[in-house]
Amino acid sequence: MDTIEADRQIQQMIAFIKQEAKEKAEEIRQKTKEDFTIEKNSYQAKEKIFLQEEHEKRRKEKLTQKKIYRSTKINEARFTVMTKRNELLNVLKRDIADGLKGVHKDPNYGTFLKYIIVESCLALMEDTIEIICRKEDLQIVKGQINACKEEYCRIIKRDCGVVPKLNLSLNKEGKYLPPHPSGKDQGESCSGGVILSACNGRITLNNTFEARLNKAFGDQKPTMRAMLFGVRPPPANAYGR
Repeated sequence: MDTIEADRQIQQMIAFIKQEAKEKAEEIRQKTKEDFTIEKNSYQAKEKIFLQEEHEKRRKEKLTQKKIYRSTKINEARFTVMTKRNELLNVLKRDIADGLKGVHKDPNYGTFLKYIIVESCLALMEDTIEIICRKEDLQIVKGQINACKEEYCRIIKRDCGVVPKLNLSLNKEGKYLPPHPSGKDQGESCSGGVILSACNGRITLNNTFEARLNKAFGDQKPTMRAMLFGVRPPPANAYGR
């Protein structure tokens, strides 16, 4: 083989190697490009899912915050309404209490005391009962004691067929209820009524105007609320609908 032929073959081999190298490089480039595209798409997909999840998380947080805010405002409004209503009821109670301050001037006040004493005796059902009254009512109560005994015995005999024994008297220790309200804030006061005690003071029954008002007000508060503020309809799901 002469030199020219050898050079030609060498050139052909070089060209072949270059072509192979070029093709291999192109193949590597193409493979790298495909791997990059796959990796990029995978990363974008993961980021998209992450962003969607983050967006959904924040949306739910905002929705929860909105619900909490709304619930808080509703509760604040309800509390404000309840507070205002209670204030109005307290004003009504004070007005009634002020009205009771003049009852002791009524000519029938003594008769009323008789009936609440009898009522208290019937509730206690004891043989020995003491009466605690206001100092200013002392003479009125003294004058009603015998009438109270007679009325108590009449009711027991009528309803039970027996004649009871009742030792009814004023408190032997000289205790009195607080005085009538003076219009000035001078401590505890009492508009009228009595307290009865039995078993050496171990059992007591408060039948003062204030106690009766508190009980009546407590018992009738739902009715008064309905009359003053209306009846709130039950929620839609109250009966499992």
